[in-house]
Amino acid sequence: MTRIRSAVRVGLSLLALALAGCGAVSNAPTPSPLPQSGNKANVAVAWRSGAGSTTDFRFQPARLGDDKLVVAGAKNTLSVLNIASGATIWHTQIDKEIAGGVGANDNLIAVGTLKGEVLAYGGDGKLRWKAQLSSEIISPPAIAKQTVLVRTGDGRITGLSAADGSRVWQFQRQQPTLVLRNFAPITISGGTALAGLAGGRLVALGVTDGRVLWDSPVALPRGATELERIADIVAAPVVSGQTVCAAAYQGRVSCFNVLNGSLLWSREASSFAGVAIEGDHVYMVAADGAVQAYDRAGGRSLWRQDKLLARSVGSPAVVNGRLVVSDYQGYVHVLDPDDGSLIGQLPTDGSRIAAAAQVWDDQLVLQTQAGNVYAVKVK
Repeated sequence: MTRIRSAVRVGLSLLALALAGCGAVSNAPTPSPLPQSGNKANVAVAWRSGAGSTTDFRFQPARLGDDKLVVAGAKNTLSVLNIASGATIWHTQIDKEIAGGVGANDNLIAVGTLKGEVLAYGGDGKLRWKAQLSSEIISPPAIAKQTVLVRTGDGRITGLSAADGSRVWQFQRQQPTLVLRNFAPITISGGTALAGLAGGRLVALGVTDGRVLWDSPVALPRGATELERIADIVAAPVVSGQTVCAAAYQGRVSCFNVLNGSLLWSREASSFAGVAIEGDHVYMVAADGAVQAYDRAGGRSLWRQDKLLARSVGSPAVVNGRLVVSDYQGYVHVLDPDDGSLIGQLPTDGSRIAAAAQVWDDQLVLQTQAGNVYAVKVK
């Protein structure tokens, strides 16, 4: 049964990519042609650094302190780069196959492996500790001050001591029969860890003890078949002030009070890429590639941009007051956050950008499947 369920998860992961418009199967929708864009926004590459191509399109940069970032790349490498210039500060190769990507905080780096091992490094590149978990690490570890939170392929979330890797707590919830393979990073907000689960639920856990603070449905599974009833959260929840929002595949986009999980509003939606929050707006990329804006207070639909349909549009981000998304051909698209019009465009290396881009000050840092890391200035 374990092998069958694992195979189903992998198959549904591939199905998700096809449905998102990557063109991997014959019945997948034809991607929209590259749209023309205005030039209202000034978008340019500040620097580029090569981490090496990887088959794992989920890898995304992680911030290390105030002036560095760390990336996982080809041949199971970790590289620490200067955020201002992209220059390599140090580089190391791991003798394990990296899975799920890399997480970091001010002075600790954590990376998971295909065989369920977590490796922690100091900011100087020296190995601090190792920990063995129950199965493959499927998303970047999230690091709080004293705890490293890790999600594994068997549905567990484990809290490890940041000091020595010992297990502090573990959370597990029974999963539906069929699930999308959940790559969603865990979001840490103060002393709370927010995790989207299979079955469309959003759970808030105490970072230090794993205690369930609240548990609320983003979407409820529905339909006649198990396939129709898939309603999983596969992108990171996003927190702004006292609001947390998340979106589910074949479900809804919902916003809650982050303190107690009370529902603020909820709308029909289906999303792999998730949401961004900025000011009075919530932005979501739908599973079909449409970009949608909602009123943050009540969920009223404000606008919808359909020119990127079936282009495997990545997670939205806001930088310098501009809304930015990416696509399967490596294009960065800039949208006017007020009306959704396309106001800027930048090609990268032609390979897929799927993982969430990271915002640092006035620039966006993203990693392509070909292994290039770009810092993009948007004005």
